[in-house]
Amino acid sequence: MGYRDDLVNGIRRSTIPQLHYLLKGTFGVYAVSHTTADEYVMTAHCSEADLEAALEELGFSRNPIAAVKVRLDGNTADGSWVYRDSPLASHQLHVVLHALEDRPNSVDVYAHWETSWIRHPYRHYSKQGYDAETGVTLTRRLLTERDFDCLDGDLSYEVDTGIERRLSEHLSVSYYWAKDRWLALQSRLPLVDGDGYESYITDQESDRDSVSPRITNKF
Repeated sequence: MGYRDDLVNGIRRSTIPQLHYLLKGTFGVYAVSHTTADEYVMTAHCSEADLEAALEELGFSRNPIAAVKVRLDGNTADGSWVYRDSPLASHQLHVVLHALEDRPNSVDVYAHWETSWIRHPYRHYSKQGYDAETGVTLTRRLLTERDFDCLDGDLSYEVDTGIERRLSEHLSVSYYWAKDRWLALQSRLPLVDGDGYESYITDQESDRDSVSPRITNKF
């Protein structure tokens, strides 16, 4: 990922959560949302830059205005890409990339099929026409049925459906379930200050912060 692309993603992560409250409260739409397990396509064994080059080769384009996507474990998406048959197509294929901090050169790929924000902005942001299953099927087919010039061959990947992944998701859900309820209790106690924006930032080993998924509950 180049400096310019990283700057764009940094701006998205810092500004879009601020817009979420206004959009949801005024129009009933959203700017921050969860990446869910049913959107999981595969785990690609390559760098995020190589995977993004492969998506470009397939005809995808970067989607900078997309909502910030956050997994239940707090991992915030870096890459957001979209494919349309034409600029004015009614639907689009939206692919989201989550780089794995503990596994170098490994990227979790998620996808969903949805109405295009260009043709149907309100329907898109209110999630009308959202279809995770179709998005997963199309993306998996696109990434596995061709050789890529940028990768000098096919894409190395795995579809991780093992117990370790399911257990990790379950523990993440349980952790945030408990944390949300503790924060709700704190809000009812006097002299407890835990509602600042900083409380919605999750530290990671890398230089960037991620957005906690409970930010969407606050808004």
